[in-house]
Amino acid sequence: MTIARTDDNVCVVDPASGRSHDASSQMRHGLPRSITVALALTVGLISITAGAPGLGAQPGQDSMRVRAAQDSARVSRVLERLRDGAQRGSPTLRAAQAKVDLATAQAAAAGAMAPASLTAGLSEAPARNIDQGNLRLEVGRDLMTGPRRRAERALADVEVQAAAIALSLEQRRLDGVVLRDAMRTAGARRIALRLAAEDQLLVGIEEGVRGRFSVGEARYVDVLRVRTERLRVQSDRSTTLAEERGARASLAAFLAGAEEEVSLDALIDTFASDGGADAWRAILPELPSLDALMALTEPARLAAVGAARTTAARALLLSEQRPQINAYAGIQRIGQANNGPTLGPSFGVTVSLPFTAARGNRLALAAATQGIATGEVVRDAELVETRARLVAARERYSAARVRLEVFDVALLRGARDERESALAAYRTGGLSLLELLDFERALSRAEIERIRALVDAADAWADLLGADERSDTHATLRPTDADR
Repeated sequence: MTIARTDDNVCVVDPASGRSHDASSQMRHGLPRSITVALALTVGLISITAGAPGLGAQPGQDSMRVRAAQDSARVSRVLERLRDGAQRGSPTLRAAQAKVDLATAQAAAAGAMAPASLTAGLSEAPARNIDQGNLRLEVGRDLMTGPRRRAERALADVEVQAAAIALSLEQRRLDGVVLRDAMRTAGARRIALRLAAEDQLLVGIEEGVRGRFSVGEARYVDVLRVRTERLRVQSDRSTTLAEERGARASLAAFLAGAEEEVSLDALIDTFASDGGADAWRAILPELPSLDALMALTEPARLAAVGAARTTAARALLLSEQRPQINAYAGIQRIGQANNGPTLGPSFGVTVSLPFTAARGNRLALAAATQGIATGEVVRDAELVETRARLVAARERYSAARVRLEVFDVALLRGARDERESALAAYRTGGLSLLELLDFERALSRAEIERIRALVDAADAWADLLGADERSDTHATLRPTDADR
């Protein structure tokens, strides 16, 4: 909006429409010129304020943004504390880490050079006369063991990968369980508080209805309607409190021994607050693609490692079925009855003959080959099952996020602010009892549905993190003695 002066007239120009109008011509004739100009300026300032709502609303919007950022940071810190406490106190996580350490130590020892062997012998000693017998002392070592040692190291590396994936699965599963139980506890607590407030409101309404009924201004059916509504609210609240106790007990079990267990109720109250409910985007990320989830999900990776394990076991078996060479060198003494003993060096080579056990080798190789085929089938089946589970969880998570996005927070807050007005209108007769109950029931249903949508989204995200998965529930083929 622009105010321009043309000769003795004041024109107000609207920049949005490009139109202008003579402010002085719209006023009463005969006013002093100074008053005319002042009125024109006032009209222009009002038009500027009305035409640019962002100017007047900017401080309020900034404060809302700052408050939302603070709530998001506070909720994120609380969730991080719960996760850290659960990880520190989880025996399953410690066991998974111990398995990683064991597999790493075994991999460091795999493929090492075999120790040398010492051989001592006595032969041709007539009448147990050692002076006339043949003595030898030899040191031997396996040769050309590179392929076998490489195969041992490859198999040990696969075991390290499997242990690391199992550890990652437990970590992600624990994060999902903590998020799910925390949101269930906070959601149930928030719903219980909402129902308690509704019950308290109904108590006041019932007292008013009973007072009006005593003087003949209300029907008895109105008293029954309010009592029935209170019974419904109290029943829902008792069910919600039971859900809260169960979810809290499950969460406290993961925090056993951690310092977060002491302040668990205070941490849950942060989630259950208005700011915690509005900061759901800080704890529920955007929906990732299915391919990204498949690449990160541990069950599918464990199945792939299981297939790689059978392949490495077959390679080790082939290396062991090749001829094994052992060379030795030493010193021997040959005893002679007439000329006395003689001393000299001795050399030799020992070669295994795999063809002498051809049938056993073929059967072992066939079993190892079948193990590879079985590992591939298990891997494909696990991929299909995991993909189906992730697709279902993604759909649930996407639907829950859509429900949360649809809720108009400003409209919900406005409806909350109108509650007192509705109650005052009811007391003055401007609103009937049925209308008041319908209003309160609709408001309560909207708030509870929003909380349940948040809990459903957390459940779906926990499923995407593998909250119900365990590393020992997935079939991972391990090499048997025959495979080796």
